[in-house]
Amino acid sequence: MPRDEETKSPNIQSQLKPTPSPWLTTPKPIKRLFDNFPLVTYPANELPTRNPVDRSRNTLYIFARDEDARNGSPSFNPSCLKWQTYLLFTGIPFTTQPSSNHASPTGSLPFLLPASSSSNADASTPSAGAPIPSSKLQEWAAKTSGDHTDKNKNQQPPNPPRHQAAYLSLLDNRIRNAWLHTLYLSPRNFSAVARPLYIAPATAAPPARFSLARTLRAAALEELVRSGGAPVVDADALYRASDAAFAALSQLLGADEWFFGAEAPGLMDAGVFAYTHLLLDGGVMGWKEEDERMGRGLRDGRWRNLVEHRGRIWQRFYRS
Repeated sequence: MPRDEETKSPNIQSQLKPTPSPWLTTPKPIKRLFDNFPLVTYPANELPTRNPVDRSRNTLYIFARDEDARNGSPSFNPSCLKWQTYLLFTGIPFTTQPSSNHASPTGSLPFLLPASSSSNADASTPSAGAPIPSSKLQEWAAKTSGDHTDKNKNQQPPNPPRHQAAYLSLLDNRIRNAWLHTLYLSPRNFSAVARPLYIAPATAAPPARFSLARTLRAAALEELVRSGGAPVVDADALYRASDAAFAALSQLLGADEWFFGAEAPGLMDAGVFAYTHLLLDGGVMGWKEEDERMGRGLRDGRWRNLVEHRGRIWQRFYRS
């Protein structure tokens, strides 16, 4: 219909308009409410922190008790402890802050907030002050440690040793799988270690604790099933594989002070220490003797050089 005919026939046009359904219209009281309180989109929350942090210093967020984090003591989580120890090797000054996966911008720990005055940012690195996930920590440390070379007598080699990736995979697969079973699927250890370290600090509500416990155990079981390729987890096979991995690492270290015969400790040393320290530090972890199936060779003398390796790192970087 031409426009002029539309204007000349108002009655016809009004008859053609459908009558609004009362079911599709907003009730007037609700409409008045939203008119007075319109919907507003707020900006994204800032990175959550449990305590104010001095942004003039690099801060590594890890699983840790409050007091341990303040004192720079080792984390009780292998992944966090690996990178905490590695950063100590580099000589880069940093502090540790207790946190959780929920507070991490990447969904997991550890992550690092570099000092806001950091001057090493360039086009290939995260912007100054942006959180750095663990997958980028080695790259960040390599570009940052140059500022502290004179202060650091434990600089590690610029290039990773040959076959390092293959030996790191022993930690990330065989040893980690046994750790998951020991911590989450062993009933005694789960109650004595996992609950006080991971569940109790997260919430005080019993229903939430119950739910979190089920979630953690289910996630561990799912990962072990996926890794083993079978619907049932063979615990004996897990611990045999872990023992074989530790034996291979012991043979690799031999009589050397550090892995690969390096003059200073590196990523491999940090990764091995993360497990040997936590397995041997029963006073802090609270392992139940009946379920100490993992790493028995550390306690019965079969891998004595790994025990001595753990002691060197503990004395030089945590006790000094």
